[in-house]
Parts: sequence; C-alpha cells; structure tokens
Amino acid sequence: MLTANLNKETDWNKIEAFMREFSFALVVDTDENNVPQATHLPLVLKQKPDGQYVLQGHLAKANPQWHYFGKQDTLVIFSAPHAYISSSWYEKERIPTWNYMAVHVHGKTRILTDEELHQNLDELVTHYEAASKCPVTIADIDEKSYANNFKAIVGFEIEVRDINANYKLSANKKDKDYFNVIANLQEKGDENSVRIAAEMQCRRPQTEQ
Repeated sequence: MLTANLNKETDWNKIEAFMREFSFALVVDTDENNVPQATHLPLVLKQKPDGQYVLQGHLAKANPQWHYFGKQDTLVIFSAPHAYISSSWYEKERIPTWNYMAVHVHGKTRILTDEELHQNLDELVTHYEAASKCPVTIADIDEKSYANNFKAIVGFEIEVRDINANYKLSANKKDKDYFNVIANLQEKGDENSVRIAAEMQCRRPQTEQ
C-alpha cells in the first residue's frame, strides 16, 4: 500500500485500537500459481508472553486458502471509515479525493493446534458476545454440534511483523480547507463521514481565532 509520509500512522496504541475495533479483516494469500486468494474473517489480536503480537482466527476447512499458509507472507487488511471529499469544499483547488483509514499487516502464518483453536474460539465468542443482552459462551453449545463444527474449521495464527498504517485525512491541506472539509463531513451526517470528521478534528484541533 503506497503511503505518503504525511499520512503514515506510527503510534502503535492507535494502530492496535484500530485493529481491535475493525477486526473483521481481509486475509490474503497467494496460491501455487501466485493467484491471490482472500477471505473476510473476524480476527483476535493477542500479545504473546515474549511480547510478539499475533492475529488469530479460523476458516472453513473446505476453503483451500489454508493450504497456502506459511508458504509466503500473509497480508491482512483492516479498513472501515472512508468518505468522499468534494473539491467544492476547498477554497481554490478543484481536485476531489477520498479520505480513509487502513492498516495492512504482513507476517508468516501457522496452523493452530486443537488446544489453541479451542482457546481462540472461546476468546472470539466471549469478545463478540460481550455486547449482547444475553451473552452465550462456548459452554452453551451442545457437545455434538461443537464437535461437528470444530472438525470443519482450521485455526491459524499470523505474526504481526510489518505494519503499514495509512491515515489519509487531508493532512496536506491548509487550515481553511481542512476545517471546511470537517464541517461538510459533519453536515453530511452519515456514519463514515462523521467518523472521518472526528478523526480529523482530533489530529488538528481548531483553535479560536
């Protein structure tokens, strides 16, 4: 992912929070013919005792992508907020663009053991059920159903090695255009526009004139 220095996010705390919030990611590998294979999956970010961060998840055993794990690096793409930026919001410039935030992670992938996969599934369900009115747990699933489904999936772990965080948020604009973009995004009012406006506001707080 081409990332200008002006747009590169290097604060690990912000990157970590982003990956945890937008954890439904795109996992990409290449097959024996160097053809990209991709699957959309929820991932859990974990820190190992040695300090290494990893991403854990699982996919269907019927999905051939898992056969390519470990042969080359896996690419994981996290993205969510994005918004069209109209050139009419600028004082003079007439080139429109798109603001967005995305994080790419590269690393080697290995297959989880059964024990590790059991733990990952427990953590995954616990995490996503936390917001439910009546949370369920792995223990609530009957043994036969759990066993049948467990046999049909493959767990994996991707090391978080190379990180490229691209926060393209009008950082190259002068204050007048920058804050006019924020105002227009807020006026649009949709979820993505409001989120992008809020992120821009945090990065360049407007001071009283």
